[in-house]
Amino acid sequence: MFRRLDRYVLSEILAPLGLGFLLYTFIMLLRALFRSAEMVIRRGVPFETVGHILLLSLPSIVVITIPMSLLFGILIAVGRLSSDSELVAIRASGVSLFNLYRPILLLSLLLAGLNVYLMVNVLPQGNHALQELRVRILTQSLAKQIEPRTFYGGWDSKMLYVFETRPNDTRWHGTFLADAIPANENEVHIAAYGTAAVGDEDIATLSLDQAFTHRVDFDLPDRYEIAAHSSLDLSVATRLQQRQRAPATGNRGLREMTLEQLRRRADDPNLDREQRNIAEVEIQKKFSIPFACLVFGLLGLPLGFNNARGGRSSGFALSILVFLAYYVLLNWGEELARGGDAPVLLAVWMPNALGLIIGTVLLARRNRDKSLMLTRLNHWLDEHVRGRWQARRDARRAAAKQTTAKARADALHAGAATSSDDADDARAATRAGTDLVLRLPSFGLGFPTLLDRYVISLFTRVLMTAFLMGIAVYLVADLTELIDDILENQVSWSVVGLFYQFKILVILHEIAPIIVLATTLVTFALLARNSEIVACKALGISLYRLSLPVILMAMLIVVVAGYLQREVLPAAHERLTTLENTIKGREGTGSRRADQRWIATSEGVLVNFRHYDPKRQALHMLQVFRFDPRHRLTDRLLVQRAHYAGDGWWTFMGGWARAFDGPLETSYATFERPVKHRLPIDLEQIAGRDRTAEEMRYGELRAHIEDLEQAGQQVPVLRVAMHNKLAYPAISLVMALVALPFAFRLGRRGALYGVGLSLILGILFMVLLALFTALGQAALLPPLVAVWAPSAIFAVFSLYLFLGVET
Repeated sequence: MFRRLDRYVLSEILAPLGLGFLLYTFIMLLRALFRSAEMVIRRGVPFETVGHILLLSLPSIVVITIPMSLLFGILIAVGRLSSDSELVAIRASGVSLFNLYRPILLLSLLLAGLNVYLMVNVLPQGNHALQELRVRILTQSLAKQIEPRTFYGGWDSKMLYVFETRPNDTRWHGTFLADAIPANENEVHIAAYGTAAVGDEDIATLSLDQAFTHRVDFDLPDRYEIAAHSSLDLSVATRLQQRQRAPATGNRGLREMTLEQLRRRADDPNLDREQRNIAEVEIQKKFSIPFACLVFGLLGLPLGFNNARGGRSSGFALSILVFLAYYVLLNWGEELARGGDAPVLLAVWMPNALGLIIGTVLLARRNRDKSLMLTRLNHWLDEHVRGRWQARRDARRAAAKQTTAKARADALHAGAATSSDDADDARAATRAGTDLVLRLPSFGLGFPTLLDRYVISLFTRVLMTAFLMGIAVYLVADLTELIDDILENQVSWSVVGLFYQFKILVILHEIAPIIVLATTLVTFALLARNSEIVACKALGISLYRLSLPVILMAMLIVVVAGYLQREVLPAAHERLTTLENTIKGREGTGSRRADQRWIATSEGVLVNFRHYDPKRQALHMLQVFRFDPRHRLTDRLLVQRAHYAGDGWWTFMGGWARAFDGPLETSYATFERPVKHRLPIDLEQIAGRDRTAEEMRYGELRAHIEDLEQAGQQVPVLRVAMHNKLAYPAISLVMALVALPFAFRLGRRGALYGVGLSLILGILFMVLLALFTALGQAALLPPLVAVWAPSAIFAVFSLYLFLGVET
């Protein structure tokens, strides 16, 4: 009997476990799909290489989604058994919950063992191979990363600027190469043509034709050398290559190490205490995270048994909440262990210990048919919280009934009743205290009916659950990427909390289409499971009419998403950039990155400075390079200090100016006294970084694009981003239209089939959207077509499916 029961319990768990695994893994891989499509189109990376990247990314995702999926599968399975009273029948036959836990324990052990194998053997190799592959892709697709009229700072301490490219010509026309942060011994390369190639050791080689090399020591400005080259080859290494060759100094490098390498590092006396602690933390995490399968298996049974009223859908939210609490405790313990504030063993295993204690207590109480809450706590809640809330609700209802009865009685005394029957009814209502019913005219619209309100209510409940689930999974994936930076840069949790307050707004906007798709499918799956769709059709209500409230809700979500896109998200993205720079330890705007210290103007002028003082509006070590229409250097200016004098004028103090004609220096002058000079740049360009497309509103982005195009720069990426600001919110309505014909075909299969179907449709749409977006960014499709084509294709597809639905 027990063997058959064990098999039955396992069979109930495996289906939702597999569905949860696919769902959680897909959400975490969603961003990788967009990046992969961009690599295929813009960098020319083969599809098999992109597939290899996704495959190598899976181990780091799977080790997290396996425990999450196990908890989800147990909650769904046990909740289903409980809601169908099968657990009651099992308990009535004398089976203890501890015996029922036996198949769950077996499954938890198997998944924990699989996770240990992945953490110890597969994950380090996968991370190392993924890092090498990314470096190889970035270097081999070097030429396609460099765009004209844009500074490229991906090389080690070098800055490249290309003036233009021409059709059917792989060469760059007009090339400028200099130190990203110029030193006193300065060297600049200027060439008429240039190309880039990658060698066997992934070292990039720049080939410059008709090149001139300018050398000068800023401390000895009188000595200026110009060397001419018919061809010049320069070898440069990317920042990623430098990082790859450097020894691991943080958790990111440690995750590429095997268990034996981590143990040697943890025992290395030449390392400081914090570095040894970090290595020890990584060792313990390789076993503590897999052990979470046992913890979640123990927690899932009592929590799922208590989940009878919530149904299957609440299993999503509950599994996310439990795992989120576990993950927060794990990261907190990791931070304590890194700083030496707590023993590593205790800090890393603390979430598992707490989970085992709580799970054992809950299982024991549930086995004795007691509430999951402690008795005294439950009594206190009944007396002080639930009791007071119930008393207030009863008092409000009683007051409403008295008011209604008094109104009816006053109307009778005033002669409002027109018949004795009405008077008798009013007196009876007065004595019974019944509610007053007001009938309002419908104005012929027939909306919203009671059925509409019911569908909207169900849709809203499912929508909120789906949004909470999506946000939680997204936050777990994002926090997994940022936790090392948070700990390494000692970022306060108040900053992290503020970062995720803005991040949630971005997440809501990004996942809204998929959430609407899943919500529509699940809503009608629940209606079909309860035979409510059959009842509506029997009453002559068309499925088109039944879907009207869902379409209106989707339109409302489109409006809200459009408002977020227009009014909220630009400011949120701007704050997110600042907070992310803090988390990642990047320099702020007061000390800008190297690629932000270079400015190009439409007049063929390149400007560079070491530091900007916003209080004094002063530039330190200012360089200005002026070029003619053939991209030849005509003038070069170096100023020790420049103060803004207003209206585009600057006061130069200390420095020199030179003029050139090819390889010849035609003039040279120094600044002995302050000199006023006009520069083609303004304070906004100097003081702050250029805002990204996400940080601009639609009108601002359109004006920015027009300015760039008037300067001769083609910006298909920005045009795609501009059209996407209007197209992306509308996808939610398209997803609802696509989901409806599939939802009507689900029949009584239930909500889980709806979730699985939404997963498949969501993957197809996101892949199609990423592909068309990348085609538009590569100027292979008009931007308007690129952003609207996926929605149009799916809308036509849904219309075709609607034709075959029996309404």
